[in-house]
Amino acid sequence: MMNKSLQLIASKSLPALSGESLTYNAAKNVFLTLGYTSAANNTYFKAIRFSNRLAVYYDIGQGYARTFLNGITLFCWNGKKAHIIAQKFWGGANWVDFSEYFAKQQSILMLKDFLAGQLKMQGAHVSEQEILAFSRNMIEETQRKQLA
Repeated sequence: MMNKSLQLIASKSLPALSGESLTYNAAKNVFLTLGYTSAANNTYFKAIRFSNRLAVYYDIGQGYARTFLNGITLFCWNGKKAHIIAQKFWGGANWVDFSEYFAKQQSILMLKDFLAGQLKMQGAHVSEQEILAFSRNMIEETQRKQLA
């Protein structure tokens, strides 16, 4: 069973997590939105992972021969709702095959860049290695099983 407070936060903050079209894939430890199929016969959907502090949305497309990553959006919680803190998109001539490793590494780097910017605005000095380690830990929290 999902942590009740986490479930409440998620349903209030992330509309995709409150709809009936959401499913949980236990093998991949990810929530999946209902996909739609384009005129080119590609199916597009979001794969979502979250913790009590962060949500990671992968925009994924599935064609006849491969699965590709169209983008990643990172959200943080402000206690009441989620706010986008980073986004990165691929597509057109720059599309990439989806891999868990690549998506995780990109998410870590996106979070690191966001945190480095926040620290700079506050005049704080933290080593890049510390920011990277903290970012890795936060992204890995989203990958831990949320269901018993």
